[in-house]
Amino acid sequence: MGYSRKRICIVMNRRDFLRDSSLAGLTTVMGAGLVEALHAEPALQRSDVRETKKEPPPPPVATAVIGLGTQGRDTISALAKQNSIPRYICDTYEGKIFVKKSQTLAPSAAFVKDYRAILDDKSIQAVFVATPTHKHKQIVLDALQAGKNVYCEAPFSNDLDEAKAIAKAGTQASTILMPGLQWRSNAQHKHIYKFVKTGVLGRAISGRAVWNKRTSWRTVWPVPEREAELNWRLDPNLSLGLEGEIGMHQLDIASWYLKSMPLSITGWGGILEYTDGRAVPDTVSVTAEYANSVRYTFDSSLSSTFEGFYETLVGNAATVLVRDQRGWMFKEVDSSLLGWEVFARKDNYSIGSLELGTGDKIGTGIALVADATKQLALGKDPGKTGTDVSKTALYQSIEVFLNGVRKNTKPDITPLDGYKATVVAVKAHEAVKTASKITFQKEWFEL
Repeated sequence: MGYSRKRICIVMNRRDFLRDSSLAGLTTVMGAGLVEALHAEPALQRSDVRETKKEPPPPPVATAVIGLGTQGRDTISALAKQNSIPRYICDTYEGKIFVKKSQTLAPSAAFVKDYRAILDDKSIQAVFVATPTHKHKQIVLDALQAGKNVYCEAPFSNDLDEAKAIAKAGTQASTILMPGLQWRSNAQHKHIYKFVKTGVLGRAISGRAVWNKRTSWRTVWPVPEREAELNWRLDPNLSLGLEGEIGMHQLDIASWYLKSMPLSITGWGGILEYTDGRAVPDTVSVTAEYANSVRYTFDSSLSSTFEGFYETLVGNAATVLVRDQRGWMFKEVDSSLLGWEVFARKDNYSIGSLELGTGDKIGTGIALVADATKQLALGKDPGKTGTDVSKTALYQSIEVFLNGVRKNTKPDITPLDGYKATVVAVKAHEAVKTASKITFQKEWFEL
C-alpha cells in the first residue's frame, strides 16, 4: 500500500544519536540484552570498518508479476533493484498506456494476458500475485500446483473460505507461499519488536494506528468496464474497505507485538466526504480488544492527510511510536532509568507542521535507530543518518521472500500468519458494515 508522507502532525527534529561514542562503549553501559534489542547484530567496533567489503549483488531469481496496478508496479520496481527483474508481467487488461508503465520498469519482460502462460514456463521460480484481493485464490492455487514459489499480497481474500483454501495449500506445498504482511519484514518494526520483548514498556495498556490520506480512492478511465475494475475498492461486494485492505496491516502489528489474536472487534464507518454514489465508507474506526482489556484502535480517513500514518503501543512505563522507517520511545517520568539513555538522541515531540517545524513541544522521545551496527560497519554515524529509509517495507518484504527462494528455506512469515490477519480484516469489515461488536471464536483462526 502506498502511504503519503507530505503532512503529519508529529514533529521530530534530529540530533546526534551516539554522540561520538563507540558501540563498544554502549555495550558496557547497556548490557548484552539491550544491545541485541537495539542493534539485533553482534557489536562491531570501529576497527572492523576497514575490513568490511562491499557484498556482491545476490543471484537473480526468475520472477513474474501478475497484476499491474499500483502495487504491481511497485513490486516490479523493488524486484529491479534486487537483481530480479521480472521475465513476465501479466494483466487481463492490455491498454497501451497501462502496460507501458510496467514495461518502463521491466523493459525486457514479456507481457501476457493469461497467467497460465507464466506457470507453463518451467524456468520461472517465483510469482508475485498483486491482483485485486478477490482475484487471488485461483492464481495462487494454480501457481503452487505448478511448483512455483508465491508471494501473495494481503489480505489473502475478501472471503474467509477462499483465504483458508489459500493458506492450506501454502502450508502443504513444498514451495514457499509468503503473505504480503510487509510490516513484519520492515527493519524498523522488527527493531521496535525487540524492544517490546525486553519489557521496557512495562504492562501493555492500549495502542492506536492511523492511516489518513486525502484521496478519493477513485480512478477515472475512458473505458467504463476498465474503470469499474480499477475501482474495485469502492464495490461493497468485493472490497474489505479501509479497515480490511489497509487497516489489517496495522492491526497485524498489534497482534504481532502483543503475541496474541484479538478477542473481539468493534467498528464504525461513514461516507463523510465523497458523496459520489459509493457504498464503501471513506472514514472508519475499529477497535480490537486483546487479553487484559488492552484495546488497539485503527482510525482512517480519505478526507484528510492530518496525522499521516503511524502505530503506537502504550505501556505503563513507556510508549513506542513507529512511523514507517522511524521510531521513538517516550518514557514515563517515574519509570526506571535505562543506562543507555545518556547516549541516545532525544527528539522533540510536538503537535504541528513537520514542514514548518512549528507546534507546542509536549515532550521528548528517544530515537530508536534500526541497523545501527551495519551503519557503523560502513563508516557511517547512525546518529546523523538514522534508520535507512531508502528501502521501503515492500522492498524489505520482497527481499525476505527472494532470499527464501534462493536458499530454499521458508520464511518465518507463514501462510497461517496471512490467514489469521485476513480473519481480522474480514471481521473488521463486517463490524464496520454492521456498526457492531464481533466476538472472535478461537476456531476461526485455525486451518
